[in-house]
Amino acid sequence: MVEKKIEIKEITKIEGHANLTIEIEDDRVKRVAFGIHEGLRHFETLIIGKRYHYLPELTSRICGICNVAHQIASIRAVEDALGIEVSEQVKDLRKLMLISSHIQSHILHLYFLALPDYIGVESAIELARKDIKLVKKAFKLKEACNYMTALIGGRAVHPCTILPGGFSKRITKGMIDKYLKKMREIYPFLLESAELFLSLDYPPYERESEYVALRDGRGIPLYEGKIATMHAVFDAHEYGEHIKERAVDYSTAKRSLIDGRDFMVGALARININGKLREDARELANRFGIRFPSNRVAWINPAQALENVHYAMEAMEIAENLKEYEPEKIEVPRTDGEGVAAIEAPRGLLIHHYVIEKGKCRYANIITPTAMNAENIERSLEGYVSKIADEDDGFIRKEAEKVIRAYDPCVSCSVHVMRIGKMSTFL
Repeated sequence: MVEKKIEIKEITKIEGHANLTIEIEDDRVKRVAFGIHEGLRHFETLIIGKRYHYLPELTSRICGICNVAHQIASIRAVEDALGIEVSEQVKDLRKLMLISSHIQSHILHLYFLALPDYIGVESAIELARKDIKLVKKAFKLKEACNYMTALIGGRAVHPCTILPGGFSKRITKGMIDKYLKKMREIYPFLLESAELFLSLDYPPYERESEYVALRDGRGIPLYEGKIATMHAVFDAHEYGEHIKERAVDYSTAKRSLIDGRDFMVGALARININGKLREDARELANRFGIRFPSNRVAWINPAQALENVHYAMEAMEIAENLKEYEPEKIEVPRTDGEGVAAIEAPRGLLIHHYVIEKGKCRYANIITPTAMNAENIERSLEGYVSKIADEDDGFIRKEAEKVIRAYDPCVSCSVHVMRIGKMSTFL
């Protein structure tokens, strides 16, 4: 018999709609169910039959926060399928877009979704009442990052300049210099932000997990690399041999296992897998006693703050050495092929996989970070709640929400299951 049942019918301060059910008997956790209850949006089905050059534009609409990541993953999968060569200059420009959109996403999560839990307020609105200067700084950071993304992408949200093989517009040295100037302007506040989020008192729960991220042997890659776990490294084209998806009856998001294990993707996984934080970020981590690799789940938050510093340094280095980009005619060697791309979205590994025939998409599979993290979220909740099961319901609820929010779930991205009676269909 279940002694108590804790239900959160709508988890707040995350992107999308999710719920949580915890059942406890004799101070022991009997069941934890992290459910996602958004309706299917059919993106993988909608792009079937569309010509290849529409795929990046359409799939960027999967998410208004991670739109740049989806667009670049899509364009790379198209290029892989059709054998389109990409210059190092184009790669560097895309990296700049990824970095500015990556930082703005982390700022959104850290300040407006996560921080209220740690300073005794319920929402960003209350946070503004408590410290309006801090909130204004956070908004200025987001505005600056959107400005930098738009300089190269033409728009801050759903960029319109990325084409297979290159860009549709001339990207002048003046634009690149403006990007560099703006990143330099916000860098001191990124350092301050890291100090703030490294100083917070996080739930102490640790759980040994499998971590998965891109690895290139040089840094902490966002754009390309092999897929690495703590035990193996493999090419993105081999993802299907390792990552298996399944459905559960209480969620419209697929669940993912890698080689039979639940796993974590995202900021903590990236640093655990790669190490190699740049100097300023590494010094901050050392000063606050944060060591990697770490199994402390809530340290996803300080990992994101450290990433902001790390990637800002990388962006400044790239921009300092970039030259003007002039659009050129792109050769498309073939109109048939199969392509896979794995990149790092803010919330973790993102995979796009297409089969293109006669220039049109005939198959699509997209595995998003939150779909990969869902099983790990549930197992982490199960482990942490087991340690605090004798506490009152309010405390358990608050601590569980802290853990969920640490993963920064993008729920809408993860919805790929449609219910037909008692059956589940992957779409």
